[in-house]
Amino acid sequence: MKTSTFKNNWLTAGGLLLALPTAYFIIIVLLKFGLKIDGPFDAVQPSLEKWGIKETLGWNINLLILFGPVLAFLFTIFQVLKIEFHFTEEEFLLQFNLQKKWFPLLVAVLSAGLVAVLLIYALGENCNCS
Repeated sequence: MKTSTFKNNWLTAGGLLLALPTAYFIIIVLLKFGLKIDGPFDAVQPSLEKWGIKETLGWNINLLILFGPVLAFLFTIFQVLKIEFHFTEEEFLLQFNLQKKWFPLLVAVLSAGLVAVLLIYALGENCNCS
């Protein structure tokens, strides 16, 4: 039997720090273009442009916004997911258990939600549906 879990709170904090810029960006974009509240986006826009938000995907803020939640999810999911393998001659048993550690679980759910929002936005904006 082999059980693998990771128990590092600094990984969870790092994952949260990777997910927060994306959450903040989504919130200020929703405020500006959805609710017509321009203040937060207009205050951050010069910094975002300096960091390369208008450029194509490269070593700029776009990587953090797109892949930060993915890395945060990977950092935190293995803290709450317990994987067990059992090998015998007749069978192969693989078990997945979710542990109740609320901070890593919250960060994993937040990161997965951010990735889902980004995917829905990408599919909705690029859909050629009539």
